[in-house]
Amino acid sequence: MKKLLTFIVFLCTVSISQVQAAVKVSPTLIELNANKSNGNYLTTSFCVQADKNEIIRYKLYPEYFTITDEGKMNAITAADKPDNLIPRARFVPNEFTLKNGIPQLVRVTFTDLKSLPDGESRMVMFIEDVAAKEIILPNKNKNVNTKLIVKTRLGIPIYVDKGRFVKAGSFDNLSVERNNKNLVYHMQLSSKGNSKVRYHGKAQIIKDKKLIQEFNMNSNTIRANGNFKESGLIPNNLEDGDYIFKVILTYKNEKGENKNLIKEISFNVSNSI
Repeated sequence: MKKLLTFIVFLCTVSISQVQAAVKVSPTLIELNANKSNGNYLTTSFCVQADKNEIIRYKLYPEYFTITDEGKMNAITAADKPDNLIPRARFVPNEFTLKNGIPQLVRVTFTDLKSLPDGESRMVMFIEDVAAKEIILPNKNKNVNTKLIVKTRLGIPIYVDKGRFVKAGSFDNLSVERNNKNLVYHMQLSSKGNSKVRYHGKAQIIKDKKLIQEFNMNSNTIRANGNFKESGLIPNNLEDGDYIFKVILTYKNEKGENKNLIKEISFNVSNSI
């Protein structure tokens, strides 16, 4: 009896924030200021390196993207967008093989900067392996083999700010509610400028004017002239009583100055049934 072979094709896309598998990319994010250019062009570069035991061939290609209300990158087709960097981008090489742990430098040049609108323009540079990986998955049916076809691409966001650009964050709302046995916070932020805001920060739990707990908040990006929302859990090992939940976020404005966004709200804990 012939075995039945089924295929599953899987394309995994990630925005690089750490080492993925055996491939290292540096930097993982590129931000450029066209106002600091001496001409009508900008040049930047990034480095890609694989493990010494890996031989991988990659191809490079750019795509335009937007940022969602959850701070995620959403790659789309947008050739007619004025803030699309792709028509102005030139990169060398566009395909290469990594081997023996030797790093590969990729140079990217943006031309005709004067035609960009004031504010932020962007694209994502995708690095995708040319040859798909085949993984045989276990199957309880001996007459069926399942093969997983995996292709991975890594995305490096590239931003260019030009002309009069503004990075201005706003902390619009903070609330705390009980969801079953969990305490959940809801946070709403927005960007009032024409360039994104990237923030990091911390949350504090205060009782009777004393700091009880402190933990880091997720770092995220708010798109230009856009909104952002996030929900998360508050530690549930709190005793009965009245508390203050305080969030302190920090971002850099267009001048590179640190700016704080601070909001707090009172909430009550009652563990009685």
